[in-house]
Amino acid sequence: MGDNLLSIATTSLTASQYALSVTSNNIANADTVGYVRRTVTFGEITSDSWLSGLGVDVESVQRGFDAFLEGNYLDKRSDVALWDTAESYLESLENLLDQSDGTGVNDILAEYFAAWEDLAASPDDESARTALLGIAEELAAELVDLDASLNELAQRMDQEITDQVEEVNSILEQLATLNPRIAANQDNLELLDTRDQLLRELSDYLEVSVTYASDGTVMVVSESGQALVSQNVAYSLSYDTAKAWASLNADSTFEGQINFAGASSSEIVLEVVTAGTVDGAAGAAQLRISLDGGQTWLADDDGNTLLFTADGEDGAITVDGVTIWLSAEGDSGTDGAGSLAVGDSFTVMAKKGLYWHSTTSGSENITPLADAESGLVTDRVSSGSLAGLFYVRDECLASYQEDLDALVSTLVYETNYAYSQGASPDNLAAASGTYAVDDAAGALGSNAGLVFQGELAVGNLSLAVYDTATGDLVNLSALDFDAATAGIQSFDPTVHSLEDVVDAINTTFSGQITASIENGTLILTAADGMEFAFAGDSTGLLAALGLNTFFTGSTAGDLGLNPELLADPSQINAGALDASGALTAGSNSAAQAVAALADTELSITRADGRTTTSTLQDYFNTLVSQVGADSAGAQTLATYSQTLADDLADQQEQLSGVNLDEELVLLEKYQRAYEAASKIITVSNEMFETVIGLI
Repeated sequence: MGDNLLSIATTSLTASQYALSVTSNNIANADTVGYVRRTVTFGEITSDSWLSGLGVDVESVQRGFDAFLEGNYLDKRSDVALWDTAESYLESLENLLDQSDGTGVNDILAEYFAAWEDLAASPDDESARTALLGIAEELAAELVDLDASLNELAQRMDQEITDQVEEVNSILEQLATLNPRIAANQDNLELLDTRDQLLRELSDYLEVSVTYASDGTVMVVSESGQALVSQNVAYSLSYDTAKAWASLNADSTFEGQINFAGASSSEIVLEVVTAGTVDGAAGAAQLRISLDGGQTWLADDDGNTLLFTADGEDGAITVDGVTIWLSAEGDSGTDGAGSLAVGDSFTVMAKKGLYWHSTTSGSENITPLADAESGLVTDRVSSGSLAGLFYVRDECLASYQEDLDALVSTLVYETNYAYSQGASPDNLAAASGTYAVDDAAGALGSNAGLVFQGELAVGNLSLAVYDTATGDLVNLSALDFDAATAGIQSFDPTVHSLEDVVDAINTTFSGQITASIENGTLILTAADGMEFAFAGDSTGLLAALGLNTFFTGSTAGDLGLNPELLADPSQINAGALDASGALTAGSNSAAQAVAALADTELSITRADGRTTTSTLQDYFNTLVSQVGADSAGAQTLATYSQTLADDLADQQEQLSGVNLDEELVLLEKYQRAYEAASKIITVSNEMFETVIGLI
C-alpha cells in the first residue's frame, strides 16, 4: 500500500509540475505573435489488479486551434489585404489628382482658355501673347508632372509586386521544409505554431486553401487551383516580362508564332473563328479579339463582333496601343506558315504578369483579371495584396492614365487644328513639322504611322506666298494633288502619303516653296526673296503633321509647346488671312476658335477605343470623381472585410488566445494539486515509519 501511495503521489507531482510548466509558458507567451494556447489533458493510470488505480498521467497537450475557423479566417484575411492595398494606392492617386488647392489641372486649364480669350480681345497686344505662353507652359508642366507621378506610382507597385512574389516563394519553401519536420515530431507544438503563422502571412499575399493531414502536415493550394505546397515540395510564382503564346488545337497546322510591339494593361486574346491561312490573302483565317482575357469580344457600334484577318507584319493590326502580327518560326516557311483551325487562340500579355510554375518547365498565367462587373475572376489570383496591386495597376491606374492621355491628345489636336487655321503678323521663311511618319509612302490616314492619322479628312490645304521685299502676295493656292479636281477636295487621307504632300507642294509652289522630308517630318523652305503663311486647312494635315501648331506631343508625358513660339512669342497666331491673303489689324479668329474649345463638347477617345463626348474640363472632373469613387469603394470594402475577419479572429482567439485570468486560475489549481501530492508523500512516509516502528 505504501508503494502504491508513493507511486500515485509521484505521478501526481510529475503531472502537476508539467501542467504548471505548460500554464507558465502560456502566460509567458501571452503577447507572442502566432503563439497558440496549450491545454493539458490528464488520464488515470489504471491496473487490472484489485487496486483502484496507479495515479495520473499527462495524456496530451492540445493546441486551441479550429481548422475550419482558421480556413474561413484566412479567406477573409486575404480580402482585407486586397482592399487595404487597393485603398492605400487609390488614396495616393486621389491625392495626386487633388484639385482643392486651386492649382490643379482643371484650374490651370480654365486659366489657359481665359488667356486665349484675352488674346482674342487684344490680338495685337504682345503682353497677351506672353501671358498666354506662360500659362500654357504651366499647364504643360502640370500635366507632365502628373504623368510622371502616375508612372512613379506604377513603378512602386511594380517593385512591390516583385518583392511580394519573392516573399511568397520564401514562405512556400519554409512550409515545404516544415512538413517533414512536423511529420517526424508530431508533439512539437512550436512547429505547428510556426506553420500556422506562415499560412497567415501567405494569405496576406494571396488567397489559399489549406488541407490539414492527421500527421500535422499541410497541402496548400491557391484559390484558383494551383498546388503551392505538397509534402516537401514547394511550387513557385514568378513576375515575368511581357510575352505572348499560342494555344493550338490538334488539327491546327500553324507553325509560326504571335508577335507584338507596344504595351497595354489589357490581356489581349485572339481567337480563330474561321479557319484558313495566315497570309492575309483570300482564304485567310479570321480572328476575333478580346481585351479582357477572352471574356468579351470587340464589337462595332451595332454590336457585331469585329473580325480581323490573320496576316504577317505587313498586315499587322493595332489594338489598345499594341501592334500584333503572325510570323513563321525559324526556316519553316513564309510569314505565318501553316493554317489555323477554329478555336486556335493566342494570348498577348503586353505587360508584366504573374505566373505559377510547376516542378517541370510548365507555367500558368494567374495574373489577376477583372470581369465585366469590375470584380476579379476566380480562376486567377483574386484576393490578397498581390491581387490588390494588380487591380490598381491594371484596372484603375491604367484607366486613369488612358483618360489623361485621351484628354491631352484631344486638347493638343483641337488646339492645334483651330490654331493652324491662323497666321501671325510675321510671315515664315521656313517651317518644320513636329509629328513624324514611320512610312513616308504609306497613306497618311491609315498606315503611315502618324499619331493623329484618324483625324485627317478629305479637303484642301492652302498657302500664301509673298515677296519678302515688298510684302506683296505672289501666290495664294490650295495644294494640287490631282489636276482633274482643280484643287477642290484634293487631299484624300486614304490615298495620299507624305511623299504625295511633298510632291503637291513642290508642284503647286514651284520655285517659291520647297518641301522635303527629314526623319519622317515635313520641312518647308521658302525660296530666296520669298516668304509664306498658311491660309486655311480643312484636311487636318497641319495639325496632324505639326506645322503652324501651338502644342507638341500627344500624351501627358510628352506634352510641350512649339519651340519656335517659345523663342519668339510674336509668332503666336491670333487672327487668320482673309480671302486676299492679308492679315488685317485686329484679326482674332484663331484665338477665338481656341478659346471656344473651353465650352465645346468634344469627342474624346481613349487608346482602347472608348469614346466620350464632353468638354475638356468636365472630362477631367469626371476622372477626378472616378478616382474618388474608386478610393471610397475600396475603403468601404476594406472596412467590411475587416469586420468579417475580426469576427472570425475573435472566435479563433477564444480558442487559441491566452487569457491571463484563466491561466492564473489554472496556475493556482495546479499549484494546489502539486502541494497535495507532496502531502501524500509526507503522509506515506509517516505511515511507513509507523509500520517500521511496530516491527
